[in-house]
Amino acid sequence: MVNDAKPPRPGHRDGEVPATVRAPDTLPATVRAPDTLPATVRALGWTSFLTDLSSEAIYPLLPAFVKGLGGTGLDIGLIDGLANAVAAVVRLPSGGLSDSIGRRPLVLVGYGLSAAVRPLMAFVASPLQVLLVRAADRFGKGIRSAPRDALVTDLVEPAERGRGFGHIRAMDHAGAAIGPLVAMAFLLVFPGQERLLFLLALLPGLMTLAVIWRFVRDPPRRAASVTTTLAPGLSRPQWLLLGCVAIWALGASSEQFLLLRAADLGVPTALIPCLWFGMSATKSAAAHRSGRLTDRWMPRTVLACGWLTFAVAYVGLTLAGQAAVAVPCMLLVAVAYGIAEPAERSLVAALSAETRHGAAFGWYALVQGVMALPAGLLAGWLWESCPEGSGWAFAATAILSAVAGGLVLATGRRATADAAGLV
Repeated sequence: MVNDAKPPRPGHRDGEVPATVRAPDTLPATVRAPDTLPATVRALGWTSFLTDLSSEAIYPLLPAFVKGLGGTGLDIGLIDGLANAVAAVVRLPSGGLSDSIGRRPLVLVGYGLSAAVRPLMAFVASPLQVLLVRAADRFGKGIRSAPRDALVTDLVEPAERGRGFGHIRAMDHAGAAIGPLVAMAFLLVFPGQERLLFLLALLPGLMTLAVIWRFVRDPPRRAASVTTTLAPGLSRPQWLLLGCVAIWALGASSEQFLLLRAADLGVPTALIPCLWFGMSATKSAAAHRSGRLTDRWMPRTVLACGWLTFAVAYVGLTLAGQAAVAVPCMLLVAVAYGIAEPAERSLVAALSAETRHGAAFGWYALVQGVMALPAGLLAGWLWESCPEGSGWAFAATAILSAVAGGLVLATGRRATADAAGLV
């Protein structure tokens, strides 16, 4: 392996230098087998799996639980929207801080906070208390998200970053698939014991902390402190990418709308969790494959494919009048998520300076999180206000996804001149 990075050739876009000419940020301490990810990255995959198993065992039960406490549909929407907004706001300072103090401390604090507060849902007595617990849980997610992605960037060679991020996302979605099944099995054996289930969420949380404490490490070069700043400091290609992410995120409203549409088309309530499992499992498999594809192609190309697949799936949902047509389209939505997620993160890493990976992922996560609220409001307004409202909501998603996919390719071609000094 060589230390010298070859200069980018004409035609490379936005720092997306193909794997054959990309040099690693640092030499690995030991020579690894070609198909082996660093131990820290594999451990982060297990932390994502355990955390999502825990959170997704609780999340599907919250709407009925809140209503049982006297809450309304508006309360449910506010709990979800405000909790995600809290996570979005904290991601930027957390990412920037990790550039200075290292990734591991913030990863540990973020997972630790979520592990500590999530079981408190067993003791709440009002919708307001549910909001406080949920917001604290999401606050922990906001602390850890950008430092975790930056740590993957630090540890994985550029030619393998797609596979690294694909591993994280695949494990994340695998946990999300299994969590609701665990909850269903538990409640079949112990009916009406939701609070006990919430309390038992402490166990995977403790396992997560044990994995981080034992296996997750910062690379040696993170010991060198750099200046921490919340100033953007982003290049033109980075701003263009964030603009594309914002357009796509405005259309990517909550997947609860997909489950609502499935119910409207006659999917039995008892089978809705199975559909959720199917979508999560599909995301996991697609993310695993997409990570490797991202390393072979340019991340921008794979990202555009993912967003355009998203658009095609939502066109199908717009036209679907039967569950037999809509359900495959929903699974195609899951495929699109799996394709796009590793490519998004690989492109963010490719466009960011070595000492600013944390801040770059903080801005990326902030844009996605901030757009979640207007995305939900837009979809909800179209759903409720227009005749055949679900069709209008899905059509808006298809249009915005297609626009974002086209723009991410077009901005890559126009920004070629800016790419030369990025990677």
